[in-house]
Amino acid sequence: MADKDIYENMEVMEAAPQPKGNPPKIPAPWRPRARGIVTAVLLLLSLALATSLLAVTLLYLRAQIKLQGVEEAVQKLQVSLQPDNASDASAKGSDSLQLLDEAQAGVRMLKAQLGNVSAARTAVQDGCSDMLTKLPRGWRFYGGNFYYFSQEKKSWDEAERLCVSQDSHLTSVSSQAEQEFLSNETQGKGRWIGLTNRGTEGSWRWVDGTEYRADASRGFWAPNVPNNYDCVHTEPSKRNLWNDNKCTRHFRWICKQAHGPAGL
Repeated sequence: MADKDIYENMEVMEAAPQPKGNPPKIPAPWRPRARGIVTAVLLLLSLALATSLLAVTLLYLRAQIKLQGVEEAVQKLQVSLQPDNASDASAKGSDSLQLLDEAQAGVRMLKAQLGNVSAARTAVQDGCSDMLTKLPRGWRFYGGNFYYFSQEKKSWDEAERLCVSQDSHLTSVSSQAEQEFLSNETQGKGRWIGLTNRGTEGSWRWVDGTEYRADASRGFWAPNVPNNYDCVHTEPSKRNLWNDNKCTRHFRWICKQAHGPAGL
């Protein structure tokens, strides 16, 4: 009896019920590893962009030096061609004047090339800045463009305003490859894109200014649409093809900041 009294006031600890089916998965420590991979990729990307910027800068400096040398030579030629008297002018003749014209044309060509190099240098600098600021914030780079896939839902107009606030627009789709990229990245979520026919029913346009081509885009629409609505989103139940809908509906969205030529 004494032994029995000992256990009367003790709680009986029952084993936790085990879920049926597959055993619980132990989460793998992937986050630190993923962060390390992202950091390494960004470092390599930064190095590549810095190398490109250095190469373009050196090209720019060499072009400047060459232009300066040619301009000095042209100035000397102009001085040498100044006639001291009428007979001297006749002696120097039209051949020398033609040489001067050719030299001046060369100067103009070098200036144009220098302008192109300067534009390329600016583009590389802008690319470095965009890469280093956008990629860590969740933007993705594809085909010369940056894309942002939202996690929250907004109306079409609210989504476009948020894209504009980030120097972008709701995405246009300018090729089959781009359509497939967006479809693969949507993760089964309907998302607003930048196609609308507001203002003129049936006349579709991209808000980023990309030309809308009906024939080339026909295969991107879901069956039996559009249906007289003004804004377009991807429809996951229909292989992420396009579906028109009320602009006030709330969907996730895709922003696009274009850095390459658009067009199908």
